[in-house]
Amino acid sequence: VPKDAKIWVAGCGTNQAVFTALRFPNSSVLGSDLSAKSLETCAQTAKQLGIANLELREESINKVVYQETFDHIICTGVVHHNAEPKVALDKLANALKPSGLLELMVYNRYHRIETTAFQKAVRTLGASTTGVSFESEMMIAKKIIHESKMENSMTQFLHEYIDLPESQTADTLLQPVEYSLTVESLEALSTSCGLEFVAPCINRFDKAKGTFFWNMEFDDPDLQDRYDSLPDSRRWQVSNLLMLEKSPMLWFYLQRKDAGRERKPEKQLCEEFLDSRFTRANTEMRAYVLDKDGKYKLSVRLLPYPDARYPDTLCRQIMESVVVQAPVRIGDIFQQLGIDTRFQVVNKLRLYLTTNAFPYLIAV
Repeated sequence: VPKDAKIWVAGCGTNQAVFTALRFPNSSVLGSDLSAKSLETCAQTAKQLGIANLELREESINKVVYQETFDHIICTGVVHHNAEPKVALDKLANALKPSGLLELMVYNRYHRIETTAFQKAVRTLGASTTGVSFESEMMIAKKIIHESKMENSMTQFLHEYIDLPESQTADTLLQPVEYSLTVESLEALSTSCGLEFVAPCINRFDKAKGTFFWNMEFDDPDLQDRYDSLPDSRRWQVSNLLMLEKSPMLWFYLQRKDAGRERKPEKQLCEEFLDSRFTRANTEMRAYVLDKDGKYKLSVRLLPYPDARYPDTLCRQIMESVVVQAPVRIGDIFQQLGIDTRFQVVNKLRLYLTTNAFPYLIAV
């Protein structure tokens, strides 16, 4: 993403455009949403924080006419609530510059099994009694949540909603339109819109749960070889099918097929990682803190970033071998430390050390 990028947060809600404007201070950020209330909240927060690089618009993704306008588009949790997901994704693809990057999240089908089943049960019961309406659906949903006594995954799932506000229950369980996809169906949808996968995006939700790895390891060497030999998206498809609800969110970076740059497979990225020279990332950050009056204030406390809570022991050993000033070839460090250079090992360490989620090393 260029330093002075034009960025569109499509379906920005109350805070995503604010986060994006703070993250890319030299860029021009547009946040759009159908909800005037969400945009009002977003505008108030931006004003409190003194954000000057953010514009907000009340608009539908389906009706925008942007053509090759943005260097970076962020759209998470929106396309799957569209009656015609392809229409929405086509609009995003059209709005993206040929050189641009799209960050997209849609529901993972294997994360929505209980939700989809619950919605269908509620709507079947609602239609057979008082007719379909939000009020009747909410009433039925609350009764099921409080009376579910079966010893199964549905009861465990609904237990989390017993004391939640109605608005949160409705947002999660009673969306009027919802699609969920698999890696395979998302790739097919993306291809139909002239897009292709670039790489998985490690998001804060998967990071917190430790479920962001799209690659699997097997004890059987033949099985591992068969798996590793597959192209990236086919390998991720297998992971999606075998890990089911434990697979990561469907949160990917995509680019246009006519981007003019060839997508690099993960194995190539690992080879380049081993052959690249790095120094430690070393900076400080401040946080905005919400005070008791409901206003954000910039903390005076400076915190080291990234912090030294490394994901595992190997990461710590590598970081201790990297000198801040002198660039070091990572492959040499692997050799010095006797670290296995098989694809799965290297790829995991690459993700742990050089991604936005774990920005410990800077390539030079």
